[in-house]
Amino acid sequence: MATEIELKLTLSPHHVESLISQPLFRSNVVKALGSQELKNTYFDTPDQLLTQHKVALRIREKGDQLIQTLKSSGISEAGLHTRNEWEWLLKKPELDYELLQKAEWPSALNTAEIQSQITHVFSTDFTRTLWILDSTDYFGNPLKAEIALDQGSVSFDDKEDQICELELELLEGDPSELIKFASDLAKRVPLFISDVSKAERGYRLHNPEEYQVKRHSLSFPKEAAKEDIFCHLLMNELGLWPRFFEAWRFNRNWENITEALESLRNTDALFESFGEIIPVEPDGAISQLLIKLIRQLRDIDSWRRTAELTGRKGSVWHSEQAERAAARIDVLLQTAEPGLLALLLSKELVSRSWRSRWNEQQEKLAQEPL
Repeated sequence: MATEIELKLTLSPHHVESLISQPLFRSNVVKALGSQELKNTYFDTPDQLLTQHKVALRIREKGDQLIQTLKSSGISEAGLHTRNEWEWLLKKPELDYELLQKAEWPSALNTAEIQSQITHVFSTDFTRTLWILDSTDYFGNPLKAEIALDQGSVSFDDKEDQICELELELLEGDPSELIKFASDLAKRVPLFISDVSKAERGYRLHNPEEYQVKRHSLSFPKEAAKEDIFCHLLMNELGLWPRFFEAWRFNRNWENITEALESLRNTDALFESFGEIIPVEPDGAISQLLIKLIRQLRDIDSWRRTAELTGRKGSVWHSEQAERAAARIDVLLQTAEPGLLALLLSKELVSRSWRSRWNEQQEKLAQEPL
């Protein structure tokens, strides 16, 4: 079993050439390892019992090798994903259920009846280009990571969803330094934090019209410290607005844009409300990007409010306004600012760098219950 800590980012295929031509990829700390074709078949029951038990099961064709992989759901915090993964070499392209007994295979699925129902549910075919980052951080500590650029598609029946992802898997070092490395890239190339797995991309192709991002409310014990509450609330919003943007790309449902704006406003409200324990960054980068993005989305979203006020939702004017707003969103999501903001927020959450700006009073208040 291996435990992965990775940062997954998405980008437009139009920006791939710009990405790999960046100085970081040509420096002596990044070594190219070449490319390979990967063909993957994912398995589940018709009623998706495996995904209900939060596991993903696949067979990967990698050159002459056949690899059976089981992944647990793991956790996603501030854009970093941690999960358990098991891999076994196969002699033929068929699932070996005996191997699954050596891993976290749910006991509820360990019956001949259920296993007889497990079948191919979708495929992912992509080219993976690899690099190794072998560097040191600001303090001289080792920082090693595998960098993988995946380009291809997820397919189910006659439906496809494009894959264009940059995955940074931490091999050694501080997770916050991995985010810093990604932030340096995101200043030059639009990169988005994403926790949408290839498996999720496949499953949502089964019912694209029903796909939606769900918001879950949080609750805290009475003794929870203010700082911990702030972190959990901010982490929750960071897991939402990038997802709403990604959902917009998938289904073009305007509700995703409205929800993204609401989530960004919540993020701004958290920094304002917890200002007594979360001192503002010296350079104010997060605040500037956050305010700018909220204003841009607010202005673009104004067509919807006006349509509701005028009662002209079905008019030609309404359709023209909607098309214009959609084009403006697409342009906005091709800029670097949204992705950079997400990475800066992620770095803040992982490092809790605001603590270095605390005075005694702020440190005391941060540990008090809300």
